[in-house]
Amino acid sequence: GRNSEKMNVSVRLENTFSMPTMIQEVADGVTYMQLYNEASFNSAKEAGTLATYQPFYSADKINGTKARLNKYLYPDNDWYDLLFKDFTVNQNLNLNIRGGSQKVNYFLNAAVSNENGIIADLDQNPYDVKMNHQKYIFQSNVNAKITKTTTVGIKVNAQLEYNTRPNEDIGNLFYYSMRANPVRFPATLPAEEGDTFVRYGNNASWDTGTTDLNPLAKLASGYGKRYYSYVTTAFTLDQNLDMVTKGLSANFMASFYNYTYSATYRSATPYYFKVEDESSLNPDGTANLVTNSIGDTGTTYLTSTDGNGGHRRYALQFSLNYARKFGKHDVGAMFVYRMNEKKNNIAGTSEENLLPYREQGMAGRVTYGFDNRYLFEASFGYNGSENFAPGKRWGFFPSAAAGWVISNESFWDGIRKTVSNLKIRVSYGLAGNDALGERFPYRSIVAMGEESGFYYNWNSQGKGPKITTYGNPNATWEEAKKLDVGLELGLFNALNIEAAYFTEDRTGIFMRRTSLPSSTGLLGVTPYGNIGRVKSHGVDLSAVYNKQFNKDWSLSLRGTFTFSRNEVVEKDEGDLMYDYMSVVGHPVNAITGVLVADGLFTSQEEIDNSPKQQFGNYTVGDIKYRDLNGDGIVDNYDTKPIGYSDIPEIVYGFGFSLQWKAFDLSAFFQGVAHVSFSTLTDQTQAFVGRNLKESSVFADLYGNTWTPENPGAKYPRMTTGAIDNNN
Repeated sequence: GRNSEKMNVSVRLENTFSMPTMIQEVADGVTYMQLYNEASFNSAKEAGTLATYQPFYSADKINGTKARLNKYLYPDNDWYDLLFKDFTVNQNLNLNIRGGSQKVNYFLNAAVSNENGIIADLDQNPYDVKMNHQKYIFQSNVNAKITKTTTVGIKVNAQLEYNTRPNEDIGNLFYYSMRANPVRFPATLPAEEGDTFVRYGNNASWDTGTTDLNPLAKLASGYGKRYYSYVTTAFTLDQNLDMVTKGLSANFMASFYNYTYSATYRSATPYYFKVEDESSLNPDGTANLVTNSIGDTGTTYLTSTDGNGGHRRYALQFSLNYARKFGKHDVGAMFVYRMNEKKNNIAGTSEENLLPYREQGMAGRVTYGFDNRYLFEASFGYNGSENFAPGKRWGFFPSAAAGWVISNESFWDGIRKTVSNLKIRVSYGLAGNDALGERFPYRSIVAMGEESGFYYNWNSQGKGPKITTYGNPNATWEEAKKLDVGLELGLFNALNIEAAYFTEDRTGIFMRRTSLPSSTGLLGVTPYGNIGRVKSHGVDLSAVYNKQFNKDWSLSLRGTFTFSRNEVVEKDEGDLMYDYMSVVGHPVNAITGVLVADGLFTSQEEIDNSPKQQFGNYTVGDIKYRDLNGDGIVDNYDTKPIGYSDIPEIVYGFGFSLQWKAFDLSAFFQGVAHVSFSTLTDQTQAFVGRNLKESSVFADLYGNTWTPENPGAKYPRMTTGAIDNNN
């Protein structure tokens, strides 16, 4: 062989654009005020006070906002536009170097990525609150052949990540941008002489607290800096054992992994000011502003908090491998033993964090192939978990697979140029899961100084030791029986299609018992058990088309489709009054406890002739519900699970890659379907939020709420107070 290889250097630079696919549209200020006046009219009508009713927002306020006379006196805040950008730009740089000789080979990699969030630039802010995530990856793999049959290797991988972000949670900021009142006050006010801070608009709260919600001030209130490091090192030894029998080899690996995390968060209190009613508009469109401080006193200094964490992991693995070909017969075998231990770097004082996480196991596989046509495989895993009591810690999980490459048969010769590949395969096996919601579920936990529930001297409750968790010594592995039937099809040496049908029957799912009566004395602390069962099935499809037009131009097209549906078969749900209340037969994480809407009430006669609804007062324009049990009353016994899971049943995608010489252009689009999520009414129904400071309006409500002129509306009538019936 050669004494040395030519060094190969590869550099790749990417610039990508990232943006949200869709953002829920909220009403502008004018629409908001019109809808609020409609809601206040409906509330006055319900209360019988129409004789003294006055619109909350005057015509002058609405018209001045529509004409954009002055942004301080007639504010119309697009909070999402103030907080977020339309898109962001990210960069990635990757450098690979590989080479070596007969004795030593190496691979070096360095990569840098710079990812920016879509948080808007706040030029007026004295400190940076934008999102940015920088990642640095350094990797080195070196292998040395120390004898003719022995190779050792050292692998090192280090990842450093630096993350900056607003102090306020990004999810909260998005929520605020969707919910804050757009016309209550201006986002900011002009600076005055001597100011060393930003003046944020605000107003007296409509209900709770002293101020309203200003999302821009929330964004600007501070920032956080996070640092992550991941270091993995591994030593490997590969030993050729042909001297024992040809095709036999052994491998040993020892690895160490360390993860650390630290963070610093710094924040200040915004300066809030209210535009008083004495303010006026000048003929030239400027404003004579009269403002006063409102709410907590602002600060220009930053207060700090910090956090840290991490863990380290040790692992050992040994394997024996055998691979040999006897004429048309391919024979292979493998046996692996592994063990690993994880410890928290900052354990604290809890027993669970102080104890290391340990697991070990062994696995084996035997393969046989005949003439690249008939393929067989049998394997097993025998795994041990610390999570279970002695006698329950080990689980045995076998599997088997077979395949037939039909296109390699002699009778296929006539159509091989058209159908270049045809293979069918099937596999069946048993898998296990020990990652339960509870660690050491076999143990009981006793807390000291707890309230006992027993009283003396009429009103004094005794305290002492109390069992807060009852252990289950029989807790063990969850098991899943999996079947997979697949087809691989190649056409014209260009189009490759793969299709698979799969099923899974998962039993022994670990969950808390709820059907035990309170007379057992276990109310609120019932034990966990392997008592759940879920079945699932689906299909997985993919297609790839590759076309080389000439030495410079090539095109690749790709499409994927996955459908996966699951169904709860067994679950301990306690005593249910009616079968339709059960989640059995519905997907995992289906929305539960839901009243089934049957349109809106369109007349008082319809209300009088319908089952009585037990959710407060209701009238024409409110939601009508189905009486599922037929007792003439709609209450909590008429609820049931509905919809799909919150995990999509269908995931699909398509994309392309066009390459010219050393340059390529690629894109991939992905979508989901058959997914359900619950929107809490106090977050989506206009003007009845958890508090009125969170009272923006989704634009879709405009023109789609019930009125006498719009009886077939999409949404119920609007009011300025919560209607329990419509929640």
